[in-house]
Amino acid sequence: MKLATLRNGQRDGRLVVVSDDARRCIDACPVAPTLLDALERWSVVEPALHDLARTVSAPAALGAMPFDARQCLAPLPRTWQWLDGSAFLNHGHLMERAFKVPPVADFDTIPLMYQGAADDFLGPHDEVPLPSEVDQIDFEGEFGVVLSETPPGRHR
Repeated sequence: MKLATLRNGQRDGRLVVVSDDARRCIDACPVAPTLLDALERWSVVEPALHDLARTVSAPAALGAMPFDARQCLAPLPRTWQWLDGSAFLNHGHLMERAFKVPPVADFDTIPLMYQGAADDFLGPHDEVPLPSEVDQIDFEGEFGVVLSETPPGRHR
């Protein structure tokens, strides 16, 4: 099942289910208006979203519309937070230099994790507002993993 968030003038966009070939999509609003809403009610909405996935992937999908990734926001344009685990030594060294901080103890053996606010994720075709390449921009691609509620200390 492929889900996407389309622009609709609202901050959280509109949830759609995308066909297997990524050529069509179908509105998921009757099931969940946004991905955040779907995640918060996952056990309730998952079966209906799977039904929509089967529908949109059928050759003559009733209610389907062309899918255009240029119309997408980030899947979760806003959420509570993001946690980033960094295991690449070179990236860590670049961050130390960029933020003028001393090296983290044991960085070469213990991965670094940091937390951030998640209110400004960009869509796949959005312009990235960067200052100047003279500032030695560090640009990286990442992927996300969505977890259900996880109590503190349950990370192992």
